[in-house]
This record gives sequence, structure tokens and C-alpha cells, in this order.
Amino acid sequence: MEEKIAATDAVTEVSAAVGMEKKGWGTHTVLELKNVKGPLKCSLIAVSKDGEEETVTSWAVPAWGYGIPDSTHKAAKNPLYVHGGAAMNRSEIDRFEVRTFDGQRLVEVEA
Repeated sequence: MEEKIAATDAVTEVSAAVGMEKKGWGTHTVLELKNVKGPLKCSLIAVSKDGEEETVTSWAVPAWGYGIPDSTHKAAKNPLYVHGGAAMNRSEIDRFEVRTFDGQRLVEVEA
């Protein structure tokens, strides 16, 4: 990816890194998510500089979670990786938010 940004939320302690690549159709993204426990259904939302929101991708978090280093569940130790795309040009994106389907923001990554 051409560019990578990351953040950890001070309250939820969820960490996210977003890789971005400019495309003719918009922006290709790869999300790495850590320290998230389930079960949850989540989305990666791109927020433009003028407040427009676009869902980039969505996924389910199993009960054991992702990216939890001290977990006793082998699969939970690994981060979640998902690809997605936004119709927004990279220059239009202000930030990314990882949100649960019920609207709780787990982490925000400034773009």
C-alpha cells in the first residue's frame, strides 16, 4: 500500500491500521484490526472532509476476537485483515472509523 495510518482508542483499546492505495475508481483499503473481542458485527467507514460517510467493508468478529496477544484461543492472537474500497478519492478522506452495526465507534484513524 502507498500509505498506512494507525491509531488506538484510549477507551476501547482497539487498534487499527489502514493502508490506502489510490485507484481510478477511488481508494483501495486494507484494514488491520487488533484487540477487539466479539461477538460483534462491524464496518469500516470512510468519512470525507465534508462529512459524507461511506461503508468501505464489513465483517463479523467471533466470540474469541482478533489480535488479542494473551488469548488462550490460537486464532484470537492474530489480527483481522480485510480489504475494501471507497468511491472517494484519497484527498477527500478525512478519517476512518471502525463501528459496530449498532453504531458504537471502536476506533478512529485520522487520514
